[in-house]
Amino acid sequence: MQGLDFPYGVIAIVLGILFMIAKLDTQGRKASDFAHVPTQDFEHWRNWTTSIYRWGAGACFLRVLFQQGWAYYVSRQTFTGPGVPASLRYPALLVDVLWLGLVAATFIRAGRARALRRELGIVLSPMTPRQQDATTSADDDEAADKNESR
Repeated sequence: MQGLDFPYGVIAIVLGILFMIAKLDTQGRKASDFAHVPTQDFEHWRNWTTSIYRWGAGACFLRVLFQQGWAYYVSRQTFTGPGVPASLRYPALLVDVLWLGLVAATFIRAGRARALRRELGIVLSPMTPRQQDATTSADDDEAADKNESR
């Protein structure tokens, strides 16, 4: 049972690290870096995305901690028959199912957050000079339209 759990533990650790990096990256973004996005919309996107990755990372790390503790607990038990009784297998199975569900939900919700990010025009990678010119000219056009309407 422990040998079968090892690959899932590694996957959980790697996913947890990736989710944590994504969370910290999103959390470190500032609205002032994206002047073309309304501050309230940017804050909504940042808080929502941070929350998504926090849940994913937490689920991964808690799964690893639980499995280590559970394996220790099961190893201290005395069994009369072959194999582990179902009463000791079900909690571990339940945690694995919950973990898989939370990881799937994290990927689905992160996809929705990326769609919102694209809709808001938040570009996280460095912009090419052509993209910067397009953004600058669009901002200049908006400012000119506001000045004309006054």
